[in-house]
Amino acid sequence: MSYVFGPVPSRRLGLSLGVDVVPYKVCSFDCIYCQLGRTTCKTLQRAAFVDVDDVISELRAVLPETRAKYVTLSGSGEPTLSLGVGRLIQEIKKLTSIPVAVLTNGSLLGGPDLGQELLGADLVVPSLDAGSQQVFQRINRPCSELSIDGIINGLERFSRNYRGKLWVEVMVVKGVNDSQEELERISSALKRVRADKIQLNTVERPPAEASASPLSTDDMERVKGYFDDRAQLIVSASCLRI
Repeated sequence: MSYVFGPVPSRRLGLSLGVDVVPYKVCSFDCIYCQLGRTTCKTLQRAAFVDVDDVISELRAVLPETRAKYVTLSGSGEPTLSLGVGRLIQEIKKLTSIPVAVLTNGSLLGGPDLGQELLGADLVVPSLDAGSQQVFQRINRPCSELSIDGIINGLERFSRNYRGKLWVEVMVVKGVNDSQEELERISSALKRVRADKIQLNTVERPPAEASASPLSTDDMERVKGYFDDRAQLIVSASCLRI
């Protein structure tokens, strides 16, 4: 299989059948905590990286036997950079009743084309790791054209049009975005977003940068206190070390 992998266990989604629609490490971010390492092609340019018909052919072969709870567009880069995302979601939903999820860094949600394409997904999980431009650049190392205000505005707009489930992930890195000021900024931004859940996470797998360290259990509980009742801790206990 070139595009379909798993099913693999996921803390957030249960058993997930993955669909990879961009080449390895093609992304609009170069996050310091990324488990896949450094981004090798940082871009905002969407392209037809895969042939949707080839992806559907692979899915058609495995879906009848899968017990996955979600078919998830994720993988080794930013899936929304693929121009085939909208059609792929539509075609998957013709093949199966299993819900379709999209994991995204949220950098392109403000665009009208992508916003429309993702409306067919059952679940969209964007991330928001910063509330200020300074911290955004430090933790996500985005394409230079991106601003945190633009991303927050795009996420807010998308949330008002989208009718599926929306879960926002916040990855918290020790000494980077865990200050009172930054957590208050992130929390304030998310009050504008119609999300069903705010999922708080910290570093678990080996990150791109060794300096990206996890928070302890007590610190994650402190972080949770800055958010409203949509917030939940999703990080596994094994990675929470003092």
